[in-house]
Amino acid sequence: MLPSGQVNVLTPTHLLFLGLLALIVFGPKRLPEIGRSLGKGMREFKESVSGTVDVSEAVQGVNEVRQSLTPGNIAGAVVPGVKEVRQTVSETKAAVDPLAVAPPASAEAPPVPPAS
Repeated sequence: MLPSGQVNVLTPTHLLFLGLLALIVFGPKRLPEIGRSLGKGMREFKESVSGTVDVSEAVQGVNEVRQSLTPGNIAGAVVPGVKEVRQTVSETKAAVDPLAVAPPASAEAPPVPPAS
């Protein structure tokens, strides 16, 4: 246990002792192999962790594309004038009844009663 006020720090003497201990335990032939494999493992771990950021950005981009590919947006891009007609209809609805909520696109129009 450390006396109060002291910090547990790895000094150069500690590092030298650990290096000599590793040399005695693993031997001079195996120590470079172990160092290379540790370096390779740390490098692969770093690449895999940084790769998750790239994957999450790709998923976010795909979700943005999905949200923008609605039937109305596709029709507006392919058929000229659809965007203007939709805008005019929404402006007219807002002018007539500003509290009205636009019906969903899949809702059918109510049946028209027959003329008598």
